[in-house]
Parts: sequence; structure tokens; C-alpha cells
Amino acid sequence: MVDIKPIAKKSSSNLVVISNRGACTFKETPQGIKAIPSISGLVSALLPVLDIEGGSWIAWGGRYGKESEVIGNSLAISSNDSKFIFHEVMLTREEVELYYNGFSNSCLWPLCHNFIEKAVFKEEYWKAYCEVNKKYSSVFLKTAGLEDWVWVHDYHLALLPGYIRKSRPHARVALFWHIPFPPPEIFNVIPWSKEIIRGMLESQLIGFHSPKYVQNFIQTAKEIAGAEVDFINGYIYCSGRKIKVITAPIGIDWHEIRDLAKNNQIIQKAAEIRKAAGGEYLLLGVDRLDYTKGIIERLKAVSWLLKNHSQYRSKLTFIQIAAPSRENNSAYQKLRHQVEETIGYLNGIFTENYHVPIRYIFKSLDKSELVAHYLAADMALVTPLKDGMNLVAKEYVAANDKDIGVLLLSSFAGAASQLKGALISNPYNTRETSAQIIKGLKMSLIEKKQRLAAMNRVVKEQDIYWWWQKFQQSWREASRGKCLMETL
Repeated sequence: MVDIKPIAKKSSSNLVVISNRGACTFKETPQGIKAIPSISGLVSALLPVLDIEGGSWIAWGGRYGKESEVIGNSLAISSNDSKFIFHEVMLTREEVELYYNGFSNSCLWPLCHNFIEKAVFKEEYWKAYCEVNKKYSSVFLKTAGLEDWVWVHDYHLALLPGYIRKSRPHARVALFWHIPFPPPEIFNVIPWSKEIIRGMLESQLIGFHSPKYVQNFIQTAKEIAGAEVDFINGYIYCSGRKIKVITAPIGIDWHEIRDLAKNNQIIQKAAEIRKAAGGEYLLLGVDRLDYTKGIIERLKAVSWLLKNHSQYRSKLTFIQIAAPSRENNSAYQKLRHQVEETIGYLNGIFTENYHVPIRYIFKSLDKSELVAHYLAADMALVTPLKDGMNLVAKEYVAANDKDIGVLLLSSFAGAASQLKGALISNPYNTRETSAQIIKGLKMSLIEKKQRLAAMNRVVKEQDIYWWWQKFQQSWREASRGKCLMETL
């Protein structure tokens, strides 16, 4: 934990990252307010960038405040040779419930993943979403300089570029959308779709993980917002402004994963996991417990394999790690019950000679524990029903740099367009997924090494630093060279 210290506002040009959650979670203790480092995919992606650039990060710190409170603590965070400032946005319990659990995760999240039937549209959700986006804008205006570069992240803050531009017409604002972006006929189901698109289009630059999402967004801007578009060059013309839209698939810090994979204690832990699992083959799934991740469909594929290829029942173990997610949401509570009931049922059927084929871990594991599981597994099953990218796939590849692991990847994961050495399956096709698992288990050592080597080249060449440099260069061009910060 880190002690809280007040920070003076900077006047020079800086990078300002804005997201729903940030580098720290603030916790009140008898000794005062402490900051606990956050663990998430977004944090892992953005910390290396802020290590390079410095600047500030604006986000909710996990504490509840009064309705009149806007900005909370400001904390200096040092990492390597760099330092950035974390500015806390204060939200009420009701705002978090309506904006985050409500509009963000009960409306935008399911709809963007093509689960229209799960999307909930409530006026009170929308109003809270607007008000919270305004709060973020207020914190930005209180803490950021006129020449700062403003990098907004993800679907929680789609309106923020518009609110910022109202107060600062010449602000340099970019947005990165981390989840899938659906085609216009799906996005337009949202009653407030036009307002959302208009808010996003106040950015100079908008980034997505895949060309498909870029095309979907440009088409949506044309059909819903009435914008003029250039599909070939990735431009949208709206309200007298020119917005660039790019494909920038996010990477990982593979150096961190590689170093962990070489750690003797983690290697020993991997051996212990392997021994405890039993059998000859170890399969691994690592996900947040979310209906988009295809956990139930994956279990069906494992079931089909064990039912139709009984010789694997005493030889195969599947470990499913499911990190708790949105536990107060009824849909996620129902999913947890379904997953646990399914695993219990399948183990009851397919346990032979006291070998339990499916192991289930319902908790968040730190990076070192995950890498130990990556090293232990013969094969990773990364089979979401829909995913913006999926960094577990890239982490598994990086951990097995010179080993013989096999990656089975859903055709609906953003990573599938990059990791050509993976086996690919449609997670809705139980028989196909099962057949691909068997193919991976039977694959020759030479082919395994060749596939891993090809994927590792991509993971290393297109890592988190490459992602930032690609986005940074496009941002330069979109800003037409005006008042560039030294590092941009």
C-alpha cells in the first residue's frame, strides 16, 4: 500500500489517461486512506505507457463519495524511472450502480458482444451514464493543462470526448475502444445510439483492435450519425471535423511474462500443478467469469471429447480458472451457478479410477500464479464467444517461448487475426472444438514448436510498446503537428 500525498497541478504538456478504473484502488484504514495497486488487463496495458511518458491518470478509485464530491485524492506513483499522477474521481454508490453495473455492463457490454437479448435499456441508466461522464470531464478540467494530450479508454466513457471538447474546443483527444464494436444494425438498438456516436466523434483519433471493428464503427457513424466517411483511408467527417479511425491491436509486455517463466520458483510451481492434476494431458482455461467467454460451451466440448473418446478419461485433466466478475449482477450469479453445476455433473459422469477430469478455480490469480499454470499446461483453450482481443492467448504464447504448448483459439477472438499459428475453432460447434483439442494433443513436437515460434514472433514484434507507438504516430498525424509534446 502507498501513502496518499497531495500533488500540485502541472502546467506543462502531459499525457492524460482517463478510464473507468485506474492504477490504484483506495481503501480507508485506521491509519488513513491507502492506495492498493490494481490488477486488470487495462492496468497492465497502460502502466508501461505511463512508465515511458509520465503524465496523469484519471479514474474512479473504488471509494464512494457524496453527490457533491467530484475529485478525491491525487497520488504520485513512481515506476521505474518515471512518475505519473493518479487523480481520483469520486462516485456515489448509486452512480456506480446505475452507470457501471447499469448502462455500461447491462447495456453496452452485452450489446457490443452481440448479446442483444441480455441488454437492458433504462432511462435512469442513461442519465447516470451522462452525469458520470460529466464528472470525469470536470476532474479533467480541474487537473489537466490546456496543451495536454487526452487519451480516453473504453465504452464506459464514450461521451467524455464530447464533454471535454465543449469546454476546450482545441483539446487533443483520442479514444481507444477495448471491446468489440458491433455492426450498425446492432448498435442502433440502443435508444441513445446517436448521442453515443456523436460523443465519440469529438475525438481526433479512435482506435479499435481489429479491421472489422473499424469498418463497423465507420459504417455506424455513416448510418446513425449521418457522417461522411472514407472507408479506404479510415476517415470520418462530422461537424466540420476530420476524425481518423485506426486498427491498433493491443499487445502485452512479453518481457515480464518471459522473465516470470524463467523464474525457478514458478517453474517448480508449474511442476507441482502438473503433478497434482494427474493424467498425461493438461488443458487450461483462464477467463473472467463472463457469459462472453464461452466457458459453458468449452465444458460441452470437453464433455463431448470424454464421452466419444473414452480413452482420454483417465489421461486428461482440464483446469478452468474463473476470476470473479460483477458478482452483484444476477446474470453473472446465474452463470456461476450454471458453470459449477455443469462441472459437478461432468465430474460425476467421467471420473474414472478416482481421476477427476475437470478442476475448477474460482478466484483471481496473480501474474506469477497464472504463468505457472501456463507452463504446466499442454494446451490453452481460449474460446470466447466474442472478445475484443484476449490477452490470455498472448500471455500463454509468451510463457511457452521455447516449450511445446498448443493454443486453441476462438475464431471470434480479436487475437485470431494475429496469432495464425493457433488452432482455430467455432466455440458454438462442440464437435469441431473437441476435434481441435484432440488434434492439439496428437500434434507432433516439430509442428508444436513451429506454431509457437510463429506466434511468438507476432507477440514480440507487436507488443505493448509497439501498440503505443502505432497509436502515438497516428495521433501525431491526426493532430496535424500542432503543439506536440516532446515524447510524441
